[in-house]
This record gives sequence, structure tokens and C-alpha cells, in this order.
Amino acid sequence: MAQEMKLKRRISLKETFNTYMPEFNEENIFLVQVVVAVIIGVVTLVILWRLFRATSKRRAVLLMGLCESGKTQLFSQLCYGTDVISVTSIKESVGEYVTGKKSLPVYDLPGHERIRFAAFEKVKKLARGIIFVLDSATAQKDVRDVAEFLYTILCDGIVQSKVSRVLVVCNKQDLKLARAAPLIQKTLEKEMNLLRVTSANQLQSVGEGSNNNSFLGRQGQDFEFSHLGPLKVEFVEAVAKGGESLGSVTSWLRQLA
Repeated sequence: MAQEMKLKRRISLKETFNTYMPEFNEENIFLVQVVVAVIIGVVTLVILWRLFRATSKRRAVLLMGLCESGKTQLFSQLCYGTDVISVTSIKESVGEYVTGKKSLPVYDLPGHERIRFAAFEKVKKLARGIIFVLDSATAQKDVRDVAEFLYTILCDGIVQSKVSRVLVVCNKQDLKLARAAPLIQKTLEKEMNLLRVTSANQLQSVGEGSNNNSFLGRQGQDFEFSHLGPLKVEFVEAVAKGGESLGSVTSWLRQLA
């Protein structure tokens, strides 16, 4: 009896399948192919849209550096083409750099030690590039502070994974005591090499995703900015005041845009 019921159930399932499953022919196969192609096309468009949306969000340029390095002067020249008398700010300023038909949002972040990383944390996920501004005339005196600040930025996990380029602007080249960009680069590399050995483990995280790779450069070799892999760090000279010596900065921005 049980075996007879089992047989009937099998027959019932088979009959149901045959009833609701259409017989495959050339027309049905063609329709299936069309449906599959449409589904693949829609999925591809969704993926491309999400990728484009994520990339378009990361278009910002962050201006960073110590207080009195000339960040705000550079920001004002790039976004408004004018000089500005600035004081130490406690919040970021936002403007837009326009080049041809393209534009980049520019964030001037506070340089004060107590708030610089909180401001950085708020906008770092938007960054496509970072401009780090330093005072060429005080670079030797401030080398430790500059190196620690730049080191912490470069250690940030989001910077390492999402930011493609960093430009170190050796500002105030018009001053008598200003040092040339190649000399500043070498001085910073030596200081960051010492920093990497003695205090890299003590540097504090600047937020989510930071310090995923606290060791910068190559193991067993002295630190060089050229050792940072896909993250390209460049040094240029500039005079933000007056805006007449910013060609290297605007050229970098055009390439980034």
C-alpha cells in the first residue's frame, strides 16, 4: 500500500512538471536567451553605475599642513584668484577649482594640532588627492612637526587605498631663507626614516581605516617617498601670495581632474 502511494506521488510530480514546464523548442530557447541577456545587461549597468557613483564621490582635493604654512592663501588663489588675509581657522573651508570643463571641490582643512585630524576624518573619504603645504623658510625648524603630520596622513588606510596622488607644496619660495624642494624632500625623508624606526608604533590612528600599514616604505631600506608604491608623492615649489608662481600646482590639479 505504501509502495503504491509512493508510485502515485512520483507520477503526480512528473505530471505536474510536464504540465507547467513548456516543451523546449527554438522559439522558447530564443526567448530564454533574450531574458538572460537582458538580466546580464541590467546587472552590468547597475555595477557600472555604482562604480561611477563611488568614483565621482572621491573628487575632492584636501589642503593640509601646519598653521601659517600658506594653505588658506593657496586655497583662495586656486578657488577665487585672489589673496586673502587669514587667521587660524577652526573648521574647514570649501571651494571649487575649475579647469576647462572640469572642476574639483577643494577643502582647506585647519592646521591646528588639536583639530586637524578631526577635520581630516570628516572628509578623507571624499579625497582623490591631497596637497600638503609647508613653509619653505621654516622647513628646517619645523621638520619634526611636518614629518609627523605627513607621516600620519600617509599611514591612513583610506589614503593608501583610495588616494592616488599627494603633492607636497614647498610654499613661500620668495623668502630669503626658503629652501629648495629637493633639499626639503631629502630632509623630510631622513626625518621620516628616524620617525619610522623610533615612534611609528606610537602614532595615533586618525580614524576608521587608518594605520592599516603603519610601516611606510620598504623593509630594510632607508625611507624614500618613491617607495610608497601606487601612492605617488611629488614635491614642487610655489609662491601662493599673488598667485603668479602656482603653475606646478595648477598643472598637477589639471592632471588629477
